[in-house]
Amino acid sequence: MEVSGEVADLLVKEGLQVAELAAKLSAKGAVNAAVLTAALIKNNYKLAGQVGVERLNRDNAESVVIPIQEDDIDGFRQLAKRFGVLYATVNQEGSQVVHIISNVNYSAQLNAVLEAMGYAVPSAARAEAQRAKKAGTRAPQEKSSEEHGSGWRNTERAAEPSVRKKLEELKAVAEKMNAPSRNRGRDKSR
Repeated sequence: MEVSGEVADLLVKEGLQVAELAAKLSAKGAVNAAVLTAALIKNNYKLAGQVGVERLNRDNAESVVIPIQEDDIDGFRQLAKRFGVLYATVNQEGSQVVHIISNVNYSAQLNAVLEAMGYAVPSAARAEAQRAKKAGTRAPQEKSSEEHGSGWRNTERAAEPSVRKKLEELKAVAEKMNAPSRNRGRDKSR
């Protein structure tokens, strides 16, 4: 066996791995540079932390309002920066509650921040209760469109006999018709 052939293969393999790693790192750096450049072009200098409401409205996403206690705002600011949340605060005079305004885009991060602070995240039981309230408020429709065939016609359905009764009657008739033929076959001898 030649040792020089194995060494050459090992050097080529190591060289390919280093080139692959360099390509991956440069691609990640290029992506991050592109994101920062896009943010600067849009005048979005902040990528996380407290911003104005105008900045949040530029994203054209639905707003989320979360009330927290005024004592917890410093902890929220630190955690929001760590989790990468853009938010705005609204203070009402004479109130101990501060409203945090953010986008739906940051809802997962907001849930993580609130969980870390010890606030209750909306539970499945609360969502189920809201669904039950919504389901109970629906009023039955008095009239439905007969043209489209989507309505229930009570007058026509009430006049029709039950399918079970009809089947029982047909079975009884079939048994009466088959009863004499069974006896005839038993009486005959071979």
